[in-house]
Amino acid sequence: MAIIARVPLKQSTCLSVILSMLIFSSAIHGAESEPSLFQAIAERLGYMEDVAVYKAQNKIPVEDVGREKRVLSNAKELAATHGLDPDSMERFFIAQISAAKAIQYRYSAELLTREIPTRPIDLQSDIRPELDRLGGDIVMLFAMLLQSRSAIGEERRERFMSTLQSRFLADAEREALFDAMLKVRRSQ
Repeated sequence: MAIIARVPLKQSTCLSVILSMLIFSSAIHGAESEPSLFQAIAERLGYMEDVAVYKAQNKIPVEDVGREKRVLSNAKELAATHGLDPDSMERFFIAQISAAKAIQYRYSAELLTREIPTRPIDLQSDIRPELDRLGGDIVMLFAMLLQSRSAIGEERRERFMSTLQSRFLADAEREALFDAMLKVRRSQ
């Protein structure tokens, strides 16, 4: 079970408004949005066990190239809209997708040796909208950090590593995500 608590979708809109307010206020303070960025990444990855369960229940492969292309395209478009370099944001999202798939593959392997949970999970109407919202939040948080000239530096690596708590995420994936995060930059 993921560390991140699930919020009912009706409350999700309220939380999105609150997050937007926090993002706006943290733009004034720059680096304060950094923990929010780390948490948004952790929350997005926290859904991957549920995604793996859904795919196992429905005998769907982990890899979904079409979905990955849409996520990358949306991230690049949002990055450009928020004054970020689309290519650097794409590289970050590629690292995030790789981490997400690693979690799904490892959890799916664990499910081969035990009963697949039967709790109802709806990938299309419940999980994917949340993943899309979090993807947008991540881009906005990057934009806020970089607009305030509070780029993430190497000194934050340990904090980032400790924020991502999935038992199915290896240190190598955490490192790759952080390395990609260091390379996100504003548009030229």
